Amino acid sequence: MAAHPSPSAAHNAPSVPPSSSGPSGLFKRFIDEVIVAPWGRIDAAYQGQRVGHVSARTAAFVTVVTTCLMLVFLRFVVMDRTVQAGFASTLCELGGLFGSDVRTLMYQYHRLMVNCSWVLGCVFCYFVVPGVVVRVVFGMTLADFYLKPRDYVRHLPIYGLLFLPVGLLILVFADSPDFAMQYPFYKDQQGWIDLLIWEAAYGVQFFALEFFFRGFVLRGLAAEMGSMAVLTMAIPYCMIHYGKPLPECLGSIIAGITLGVLAMDTRSIWGGVTIHVAVAWGMDFAALWKKGVLAHLG
Repeated sequence: MAAHPSPSAAHNAPSVPPSSSGPSGLFKRFIDEVIVAPWGRIDAAYQGQRVGHVSARTAAFVTVVTTCLMLVFLRFVVMDRTVQAGFASTLCELGGLFGSDVRTLMYQYHRLMVNCSWVLGCVFCYFVVPGVVVRVVFGMTLADFYLKPRDYVRHLPIYGLLFLPVGLLILVFADSPDFAMQYPFYKDQQGWIDLLIWEAAYGVQFFALEFFFRGFVLRGLAAEMGSMAVLTMAIPYCMIHYGKPLPECLGSIIAGITLGVLAMDTRSIWGGVTIHVAVAWGMDFAALWKKGVLAHLG
């Protein structure tokens, strides 16, 4: 009669790990390495540390207050159409210092000046003020807040893969009325020159936005909150998309969390800047193409 293994022998027997081959095994490995592991690494890297000259809790307090104030200023000043128009007219008048022809030319592109005034306001709220807080209050460098292009090229394929489904969605929704009403953001193109000037300025705005949400907010909260800083950041990031088409607003939740985890894990915002600018330019040029504008630009 065969002897039954003792309980201790059964307990000490080596466990057989589940196979990592096959679709289910590969999916589990993807979940563990891409979704689960980064959160643990983030907690281990940041929680409990001081943020420059201040404690983790003080840094979190300063970060939240600065974020709220900048978003309020953005909403009630920068986004105010009267303020934008007045600032644009001031820029045009200042152009008169270089001659009446320059002032006339700038007024010819007044709508471009209006849009660029919005970009300048965003750069002030998203980059200048937070940058001053980083340097003066925290006593740290902007590179400490993920502005250094750390392993940018090595991580670029990840962002390329993330862009593929978004690019397909842009093509799918480009014919929708909501998309056509919202994009392109600059609608008074007189030629390729002013269009490309606008798109360059538009890209600068997204750099500032990425620094604010994926750099300043995350790094400022990380020591106190660890990986939960990502979820906290995703709330205001989603809210600034209110008024955009519903698919874009919903997509901002996924994008905010994904780009947040990647920024904290890689300690760089530049991959997020790249994909954000690519998506923004893609939506603008898809809308212009669908409307037949590109064929008529001089």
